[in-house]
Amino acid sequence: PTVIWEKRAIRANRPTMVWVLALLLVGCGRAVGPPGPASFVAPTAVAAATDAPTAAPTAAPVRAATRVGANYVLLLPREAAVPADWVMNPAPDFETRRPQPGDTYRFACQDLPARSVGIATVGYRHLEGLPSVHVEYVIYPTAEEAAAALADMRAAAEACAEFTIGEGGGATAATFSPLDFPAYGDAGFAAVLDTESPVSGSLLTHMIKVRQDHIVIGVSHSTYAGATPPDNALTESLVALAVNNLADGPAPPGQ
Repeated sequence: PTVIWEKRAIRANRPTMVWVLALLLVGCGRAVGPPGPASFVAPTAVAAATDAPTAAPTAAPVRAATRVGANYVLLLPREAAVPADWVMNPAPDFETRRPQPGDTYRFACQDLPARSVGIATVGYRHLEGLPSVHVEYVIYPTAEEAAAALADMRAAAEACAEFTIGEGGGATAATFSPLDFPAYGDAGFAAVLDTESPVSGSLLTHMIKVRQDHIVIGVSHSTYAGATPPDNALTESLVALAVNNLADGPAPPGQ
């Protein structure tokens, strides 16, 4: 395997774990709360009933994505991609972004230029809370801007071996360390994130980021520190699935 550098966990009674990881892992400056369920596909139209039996039946149109961002949300990994004793949490979601000149977002210990124009997300977790995975597609206007954003994140991960999330008594101490992970997509990096919080305790997250054209895929696989580490086979299968799903995906918004 190629050695490369990189980037909510969710126990129902421990929502702070989601908040802590969201502050770091969202990849382009978004605080994430659990979204409600949403439908991203228009229902199939049904031909109207008629008293004229000689009329040819009207074929139902092809199901089409009509919600903003649905062309990305529909390509997120679904339940079949995770173990049977896992559940979807949170549900698929999409957020449109409109970065202004000079806007930044916090990644690890650095403020990075905000470039993304949208993000599609979904999460899965074990029935008991952890382990969990968070998958995101961060969308950029062009492949060049996605490459620049990925380079920024990689440089920050390398520079921020130790950093703090938040302030005061509830601050979370965080450290990055190298993670071996196979190469996927156009470019990528991977890292282990260890976090220690007086509220959520100690967590271990394998963070993978891969660029596929104008999209930066993020897969974050988390569990309790000291427990069995995140399953590398599951992590890699989710990354491979995401890359495959996006191989013939939507065209860049800037084109």
